[in-house]
Amino acid sequence: MSTKPLYVAAMSGGVDSTVAAALALESGARVTGVTLILRDCDGNGGCGSDDREQVTRVAAQLGIEHQFLDLRREFREKVLEYSWNEYRAGRTPNPCAFCNFHLKFGLLAEHARALGADAMLTGHYAILDHEKGELRHAVDTSKDQVYFLALLTREQLKFCRMPLGSLTKDEVRRRADVLGLENARKKESQDACFGVPGEAFSQTLAAYFEAAPVPGEIVDENGKVLGRHQGIHLYTIGQRKGLGVAMGRPAYVTAIDAKTGRVVLSTDSSVLLRNIIEVDRVNMMADRPEQFQCEVQTRYRQKPVPATVTLLAGGRARLELNSPVTAPAVGQVAAFYDGDLVLGGGIITQTSQKEK
Repeated sequence: MSTKPLYVAAMSGGVDSTVAAALALESGARVTGVTLILRDCDGNGGCGSDDREQVTRVAAQLGIEHQFLDLRREFREKVLEYSWNEYRAGRTPNPCAFCNFHLKFGLLAEHARALGADAMLTGHYAILDHEKGELRHAVDTSKDQVYFLALLTREQLKFCRMPLGSLTKDEVRRRADVLGLENARKKESQDACFGVPGEAFSQTLAAYFEAAPVPGEIVDENGKVLGRHQGIHLYTIGQRKGLGVAMGRPAYVTAIDAKTGRVVLSTDSSVLLRNIIEVDRVNMMADRPEQFQCEVQTRYRQKPVPATVTLLAGGRARLELNSPVTAPAVGQVAAFYDGDLVLGGGIITQTSQKEK
């Protein structure tokens, strides 16, 4: 019986997960690749059939076992239905964070354990100390993915390995070149799990769930009707493009009322500023007192800002930011950092502006 550890590698068909698997092989581990099947080949946004064929070939190139895991039903229930319900309620979901928690680091990890794996391997750009369950920002700040991992528990992290955190994207591609991998120069895809080119995610979801448009009014901050829209799911807080009306100056979505179906616009961007944020479903990867200082990030690519976090009962927290951020959207993740250490995060439920 082999004494080498067995890693189950989450393989998407892209260069990152493939190189992660290759690095594990180089370290002396045994590797089995597993690719998630998340959607049907029904013509709605494709099904990734090309990716499925390619991932089978690159697994053969690496000389590792490979299999597919069908999670279409779970993906629909845990990610797509959740996202669509959020959009219909005037909120902005974070499907990647929920997919990571429920599917990739949830059901796929369970599958890996059932295969007898010592760990699950992913191609995320993040530095992970699995023994401590500590997650840190990646060396390549342009590829850093910890924001989407902020809801993961320490137990989930301890079962994981993320070998790409200390590498840049260019270094990963060079390693793939050296290995002669056919996906070494593959273009990165956006919304790869469920997307239609040229469509917003919410539009794709509306078509997927065959939802009839629910028109409503577009108004200014005084309630003056500016026009009509084809559904609040087409809008998010802070949006300035594709508004469907012209106001003579750049305008922004400042409020979405799911009860009345009204979308409120303003040409004053300062009304989007918020320094008080309430969150629920709080997940803490690191021990902290009831009140602590950290940096908070409320959108991917947004620069984290210093804040005071007060943990409350029922998995909630109140965040008081030292300086306001623009358009934090209800439904998005608020991630907590202490320098490069990820402390955890939660889901934004309410925002306000407190005058100092």
